[in-house]
Amino acid sequence: MAITIDSIMKKILTICIGLLFIGNVTVMAQSMDHLSVDELYEKARTEAFDNGDYETARTYAYEALERSPNYHGIRIFIARLYSWESNYKKAEKELRYVLERDPPNRRALKALADTQRWSGEMNAALETVNQGLKYHSDNTEFMLLKASVLYAMENYEGAEQVYEDILADDSSNRKAREGLRDAQLQQMKYRATISYRYDRFRAIFDPWHFTQFGLTRQTAIGSITGRVEYARRFGSDGVQFNMDAYPSIAKGLYAYISGGYSQSSIYPDYRFGLSLYKSLPSAFELEVGMRYLDFGTSQTDIYTVSLTKYLGSYLFTARTYLVPSSGGTSKSLNMVTRRYFETAETYVSLNGGYGSAPTEIEFSNDVAALDSWSISMDGQYALSETWFIGGNVGFDSSEYPNFTRERFSAKANISYRF
Repeated sequence: MAITIDSIMKKILTICIGLLFIGNVTVMAQSMDHLSVDELYEKARTEAFDNGDYETARTYAYEALERSPNYHGIRIFIARLYSWESNYKKAEKELRYVLERDPPNRRALKALADTQRWSGEMNAALETVNQGLKYHSDNTEFMLLKASVLYAMENYEGAEQVYEDILADDSSNRKAREGLRDAQLQQMKYRATISYRYDRFRAIFDPWHFTQFGLTRQTAIGSITGRVEYARRFGSDGVQFNMDAYPSIAKGLYAYISGGYSQSSIYPDYRFGLSLYKSLPSAFELEVGMRYLDFGTSQTDIYTVSLTKYLGSYLFTARTYLVPSSGGTSKSLNMVTRRYFETAETYVSLNGGYGSAPTEIEFSNDVAALDSWSISMDGQYALSETWFIGGNVGFDSSEYPNFTRERFSAKANISYRF
């Protein structure tokens, strides 16, 4: 077999790398020989916290344990490193070693509960926390941990009780006070909203008025909202009843289901809506849906597709509407840019739309529009954790066979969560 220069060089390189590795290990081993157990522990902490080198940190820590196997603080430190790397099984193994020899060890119990909580084993975490409270009944740290586990298990009432017990002994505990408020907010399943909308036209039509009351209930599978809307248009009054739901179907997949009914001539007799929303990679969300309006003498099908991108505090949505008819399919495009502030309850949005299909079809005459465009701005502001105000202002223009309708709209709403 012929020996090439390349194969010789590869062998030499491999030998050099091996010798270098052995040399480094030898140097490290020699340097560790001169260090005490505490100095090795200090070295390990420096590697982990200052240099972010968990592997080297564990090398120093395990060497310390070779000399002092029951130095529990070092073993708990190793377990923490494994947990921070999501290596939960190895972390639990080290912590079980400690607890088998020292069952009341406070640091080991807390580290084990944290490991189980981070790995999603909430029942096991709760059992470990209760074990900790058995040995340390007045320990605030364990009580806070128990409350956070109950909160993660969506046992908000239980979490609330634990936070109240903490505050009964220490009313200044900031974490308990904030946790209590969060647990109480999660138990507020209802939200009532009342709104008023005013539409004014440049010509032809008298102003339109809309008043709406809605009540939303949060359930285990999603929200359900009932709404009643009163409108005055063309000198006539009317009332419409609506129901909307956003049920969760699977992880990353939920639906929008809507239905409405009215006996008034100014509203559709029936309206239905259905959409599916699917989370996509890179913080995108796709929606595919349809709407159906029954005006008694005519029916309208509307198909919609939207793509949403979440980018930091911003949301960007592009949506199209397709309205088939005997004269062809009308199309429109609507764009939304939204900026969130502090929480999802406070935001401002800029909206614009253009196309042969109106971007919002509510009434039978909307379908007859030949061309339309719209621009609007809306927003919401959280006055507190329970009160919210919002509004919308906009202008739209729709071209009909015999005239052009230009409209200014303004809407204000207030919500209360309880």
